[in-house]
Amino acid sequence: GVPKLKLARRPLRLVQRVAMHRITLLFLLTLPLVALGEDSRPRRQTIAAPINDVFHGDESGFSGRVFTVSLQVIHPMVFFDETKEGNERFSGYTIDMLDLLKEELKCDFTYFVGDPDEPESANAALEAVGAGKGIGETREADFAAGMIHMTANRSRLVHFTTPYMSSGYVMVVPVPSLNRGLWNFFSPFDELLWVLVLFEMIVVAIAFYITEAPHLTVHPETDVEGTPLLAAADVMYFSVSLLTCTLDKSPRTWGGKCVMLGHGWFMLILIASYTANLASFLTANALSPKITGWDSITSTGTQYKLVIPRGTAHKDFLEFEEGHYGFEFNYEEVATFEEAFAMVAEGKADATFEDEPVVQYYLEEEVPEEYNCKLMQVGRLFAPVGYGLAFSLDSQDFIAFSQAIVHLQELGDTTRLQYKWEIGPGASTQTELCGSPGGDGSGEFLAGDFWGLTLMTALFVIVGLLINIYERYAASRAAPPTAPARALNDFPPAGEPATKADDLETAIQRGVADALTGAGHQPGTVQATVGYVYPR
Repeated sequence: GVPKLKLARRPLRLVQRVAMHRITLLFLLTLPLVALGEDSRPRRQTIAAPINDVFHGDESGFSGRVFTVSLQVIHPMVFFDETKEGNERFSGYTIDMLDLLKEELKCDFTYFVGDPDEPESANAALEAVGAGKGIGETREADFAAGMIHMTANRSRLVHFTTPYMSSGYVMVVPVPSLNRGLWNFFSPFDELLWVLVLFEMIVVAIAFYITEAPHLTVHPETDVEGTPLLAAADVMYFSVSLLTCTLDKSPRTWGGKCVMLGHGWFMLILIASYTANLASFLTANALSPKITGWDSITSTGTQYKLVIPRGTAHKDFLEFEEGHYGFEFNYEEVATFEEAFAMVAEGKADATFEDEPVVQYYLEEEVPEEYNCKLMQVGRLFAPVGYGLAFSLDSQDFIAFSQAIVHLQELGDTTRLQYKWEIGPGASTQTELCGSPGGDGSGEFLAGDFWGLTLMTALFVIVGLLINIYERYAASRAAPPTAPARALNDFPPAGEPATKADDLETAIQRGVADALTGAGHQPGTVQATVGYVYPR
C-alpha cells in the first residue's frame, strides 16, 4: 500500500510546481506595466517654504534694504560723471530702470564702477559679485548691471534675472567715399539699356527719313530739308532732339505721325524713369560699402580686419563662431568701443560690431566732429541677446527682481525708457543723412557730381560753333557779289525825283532820306518815283 501512495503523490507535486512556475512568470511579465502605471500617476509632494522671503507685490518689499551694485559703464545704458558725488554720478537707461525697481521692491542702491581702469568691462562688474570665485571668498557687490549679456557660460557663474531689454550686434563700417566719376549721370541706366536707346533713335530716324525726306515723301510739304545726306542728318537730329526736349520739327505724313507717336511714348517713359532714378542711384551708389553685414565677414575668412573692445562678450562670441562653425577671424582687441570706432573711421580696421543701442546712441549723439559722417551701421541684427541683472550664486534675490522687471514690461515702462534714450527698434541713426549725395549731411549735390555733364555740354557748344563757322564760310562762297552801298551824299537832293540811272535800292534809300528830312512829301511823290524807275 505504501508504494502506491508515493506514486499517487508525484503527479500532484508536478502539477503544483508547474503552477508555481507559471504564476512566477506572469508576475515578472506584469511588473514593468505596474511600474509604468505608477510613474504615470502624479506624485504627491510636500510643499516646502519659499527659497526667498521677498516677492514682487509685497507691501514691505525689501523694507529699505540697500543693495551694492557693480556697474559696467557703457553708453547709453550707464553714464559716469566724475564731477558729481555719490549716485548722482551715474545716469542712463539702466539707471532709470533701477530707479523704477526701487519703487517696486522698496529698496535702495549704492553704485560703483566695476573696474575704474576699464569701466566698459562687463567681466569686471561680474567679478565684483563673485563670478569665478570660490566658496568662502568675499564679494564686493550684491549684483551687477550695465549692458551685461546673458550667456550660457556666464549663467554658470551668476544668477541672471529676466532680461529687461533684448537686442543684438550690428556691424559698423566706414562710410564709403563718393564716386566722383565724370560720367556718373549715365549710371542710372546700364550700358545695354543705353545701347538700346541709341538703337531705337537710329531706327526712328530711318523711319522718319523714309516718310518725310523731300525726295521720298508723298506730302507736298515737309520739315526735313536739304540733300539726301543733309536730310539724313536732319532726321537723326529730330530723333535725338525729342530726348533732350528741343524738338523743332513735326511729321506731315500719317506714317510719320505714327512713327512720332511711338517714339514720343518711348521717350516719355525713358525720361521719367531716368529723372526718378538719378538722385536715388547716386545716393545708393554712395552707400554701397564693401561689408554689408555679418555674412560678409563669415564668408571671406580673414580678409577683413575686425576690432573689438576688451573685457566684453565680443571675444566669447567670436570664439563660439570659430569653435562651432569653423569660421576664421582676423581681429584686434582695444580698451573701449570708442577706440574701436575710431580705428574703423581712420581706416586702421575694416569693421567692428557692437550692441545696437550703443551704435544708435553713438552715431546720433556722441560721434566726434572729426568722425562725423565717416561711420555707418550696416546689415541686420545678429547674435540676439538679452541684458539682465547678475546676482551671486548664493543669492535668491534675483527672483524678486525678475518678477518686478516683468511687471515693468507689462506696464510699458521699459519701452518708454527706450523712447527716452532713442534706442531700440524704433530709433534711427545719422547713416541716412551722412549717405546723402553731398556726403556732408547737407542733402545737396556737389559740383563734382556734374563735371562730366558740364564737359559734355561744353563739347556740344564747341562742335556747334565749329559747324556754324563752316556754315558761314559755305554761305559766303555760294552768295552772288553785291554792289557797294552808296553814301547818302551820292543821292539826289531831297525833294527831287529820281533819275533813270537810279535803281530800286536808290529809290528806296531816297524815300528814306525824304522821310528823315521832311522834304518831298507832296502827294504822289513816292508813287511817281517808283513808277519812274519801273516804267510800264
